[in-house]
Amino acid sequence: MKFKIFGTLMILLACNFYIQAQDGVTEININGLKVIFKPSTKQTVSAYLFFRGGTSNYSAQEQGIESLALSAAIECGTEKYPKDAFKDMADKYGISLGNNSAFDFGYISMSCVKPYFNEGWDLFTEAVKHPVFDTKELALLQQKMIANLKSMESNPDNALTKLTMLDAFKNTRYAIRPEGSVETVSAFKQEDIKKYYTQLLNANRLLLVIVGNMTAQEVKQKAEAAFSQLPSAPVANVNAPVATQIDSNSLNVESRKIATNYMAGIMGAPSIADPDFNAYRLAFTILYDKLFEEIRTKRNLSYAPSASLSSGLIPYSRIYVTTTKPKDAVVAMTDEIKRLRNGGFTATDLRDAKSQLSTSYFMRNESTSANAMALGIAEIKGSWKNEISLLDKINAVTLPQMQAVFTKYADGIKWSYLGDETLADKEAFGKTVK
Repeated sequence: MKFKIFGTLMILLACNFYIQAQDGVTEININGLKVIFKPSTKQTVSAYLFFRGGTSNYSAQEQGIESLALSAAIECGTEKYPKDAFKDMADKYGISLGNNSAFDFGYISMSCVKPYFNEGWDLFTEAVKHPVFDTKELALLQQKMIANLKSMESNPDNALTKLTMLDAFKNTRYAIRPEGSVETVSAFKQEDIKKYYTQLLNANRLLLVIVGNMTAQEVKQKAEAAFSQLPSAPVANVNAPVATQIDSNSLNVESRKIATNYMAGIMGAPSIADPDFNAYRLAFTILYDKLFEEIRTKRNLSYAPSASLSSGLIPYSRIYVTTTKPKDAVVAMTDEIKRLRNGGFTATDLRDAKSQLSTSYFMRNESTSANAMALGIAEIKGSWKNEISLLDKINAVTLPQMQAVFTKYADGIKWSYLGDETLADKEAFGKTVK
């Protein structure tokens, strides 16, 4: 009887470490840290450590703190490797380290060729676990970030994006800028960065994704040796996917003397957990092509009209154009959306959109780095399995399904306008798509 109990315990423990799933992907649990591993025949190995939470981890007064902390972790040296030694080793072995901070997550990443994985893993884990946030190097990094922020403010596209998000997502965490502002980034002290990063380094907040020519056992051994001693505390602010509904038009204008006028319209979107989300994704793939044809090819109103769908935990859709004739452009965009809402999609449109998304999916998965990022983002937004099954879900979308979800969520537009205020025709921007 004792042997049976012992055997059962060993099986349960093994299941706690490994959960094998489709497409060869394995889940591994390291003291609360979830590890996702996907084998690859490619000779490049990529590792991403995701930090969940994004802008819910800090206040508006602290915006930019995660971006600075993650950048400093890979740029300001570690306990084992001072900044120059760290950089020299990365250069010697062709190791690429990166980081980013976004609305829903941040990450530190590493990619290298398989023969130098041990060296790459050493730098990666040192940066994650033992960054020193050297005062001098941190100050230099802050100045670099401030210069970038000032440059972004002078760029009309970046200014429009900021204007759009602040207006459309007022009083939500998407109004907080992950990159921060000149004022907030300038105010951070070394102790602020250290304290924030220490709070981030919590196994229950982290997700490790590795894609490469390795075995699950090798990944488990590496991850366990590096991360089994991480603190594991409860996480309160767990973000869940929601839908965004905008049912009326509005116009937010910022006057600026520039050669052309920049406009963006924010519309609603279903939750990424909604079965109709991929149908909406296909609809916006079609809308992109229709706007390009109507506004650039036929009317020559702009060289770069676009339509896109943001698949965040707070999703939204966006149309965009730069033009010297804003009234004509906004009327053309509104009319095209209205036409599509009223039964304008065709079976040919849907077939072509499915083909486009399939091509982009396969292209995205050509590199281990893109593969690791896609799996990690899918997990943060619900499950990595959604990335594996994405093509099946896209190919299952029907024309009535796509028509219905587009009609439901392409309902109102929050316009933002940057440029000559006298050309911002309120009547044109108030034109509904219903």
